Amino acid sequence: MSKENEYTDLLENKKIEPYILIHDILVNWWVLLLGALAAAMLAYIAVSVRYVPSYTTSATFAVSSRSSSSSYASLSSANTMATTLQKIIESNAMQSILCDQLGVEEINADISTRVIENTNLLELTVASDSPREAFDIMNGIIENYSSIAYYSVGDAVMDVLQEPQIPFSPSNPLNTRDTAERAFLIAFLGLAALTALISIMRDTIKGEQEIEEKLDARSLGSISFERKYKVVKDIFQKKKNNAALLITNPLSGFSFVENYKKLAARIEYKMEEHGSKMLVVTSVSENEGKSTVAANLAISFAQKGKRVILIDGDLKRPSQFLIFGLEMEDKSELGEFLKENADFKDVLKKIKNPNMLFIGGRNCYSSSTEILQGPQLGRLMNACRKYADYVIIDTPPAGILGDAEIFARYADEVLLVVRQNYIFSADINDTLDGFRGEDDHVLGVVLNGVKTFGNSTSLGRYGYGRYGKYGKYGKYGNYTRKQRD
Repeated sequence: MSKENEYTDLLENKKIEPYILIHDILVNWWVLLLGALAAAMLAYIAVSVRYVPSYTTSATFAVSSRSSSSSYASLSSANTMATTLQKIIESNAMQSILCDQLGVEEINADISTRVIENTNLLELTVASDSPREAFDIMNGIIENYSSIAYYSVGDAVMDVLQEPQIPFSPSNPLNTRDTAERAFLIAFLGLAALTALISIMRDTIKGEQEIEEKLDARSLGSISFERKYKVVKDIFQKKKNNAALLITNPLSGFSFVENYKKLAARIEYKMEEHGSKMLVVTSVSENEGKSTVAANLAISFAQKGKRVILIDGDLKRPSQFLIFGLEMEDKSELGEFLKENADFKDVLKKIKNPNMLFIGGRNCYSSSTEILQGPQLGRLMNACRKYADYVIIDTPPAGILGDAEIFARYADEVLLVVRQNYIFSADINDTLDGFRGEDDHVLGVVLNGVKTFGNSTSLGRYGYGRYGKYGKYGKYGNYTRKQRD
């Protein structure tokens, strides 16, 4: 099979998600605009450089017959004269006379004749890139045609009715605006089509049905996109907490809450089936919503009367204290316990839900991997396993740090959070293989932040495919007041 046929088959097998297609075009509006403007500018320059003005002058003749005064004879003479005059002008004799008269080697002009319909009027037109040259050629023809045409036109007589004038403006004015506008429109539509094609061809997870088609994992469902800021006031104040994304928030959408209830039910069923208690919640990259998923799963289990411990295992960039609006003390920091500077009872922190406890912190620890590899983590996991029905561990992205795999050694299951149309399928599979290589059991994948025309009216909230943000992991000045080794 040829490459062209392979490409065609690949394109035909792609599932088109209308929302994502339009979204990707809209978020790249500036690329389309700049590209279209560049095309319009190039078209403007090209037309301007290639433009050659043409100046046209004309003269009108009345053709009559010497031997007859009838209208038919005059019309017949006009048609005959038009054909003859064109041949006379193109003859070597006329060209030679005009060259000698104008002092040039060659006549560079467009000369034409035509009979005005149903009249005996003959129009002679001369077009040249010089107004003076056009006028001089016209006068040369009028002055010399009779001497050449004496034996050719028979009894036809030509009288000048309209004298030629020197043209002061070109007959083909430079119209760069129309050209630029057409180039802009064509380029804009072309780039939009190219963007749409790239969006279709990008090997990301665009819908829940693609999870099991593209990934080596079970689909546990999807979470619909939920606005972080519910009112305009919140946007301007730029609230730093994520409380609006919890299912306990009265303003949370019905679909958003129901998605988490279904997800929690599926996870609970699978974990009971496997006899599991500890669940690692991670992702490939940052900004996929794993911390929000972990928090809401913990809340969902607690609402069912289960004793739940939520652990914020991201020592480099903790976020659960922000999600729940908690005030943390140094003695209650998970990092301090792992460094043997705090007791287990100090790190257990109560949350409003009576069935739920929290372990975490707000400080950043640059040497998180070394801290986690100490003996304290095993002791902590064993204590949590004895106390709680479920332990939910929010870890750093597995595609960035190895911390998630360290937690997975002590946990029973791994849940991978994948944001819609964000990470390439190959990278997700690599992360899944990384867990399986350590003999960790991957429970499944949940698709997060799903947007369709039915559940969202907000386009352009997310940027897609920015793998370069991996490098930002480790810069936590905006997330903590203190940094500890």
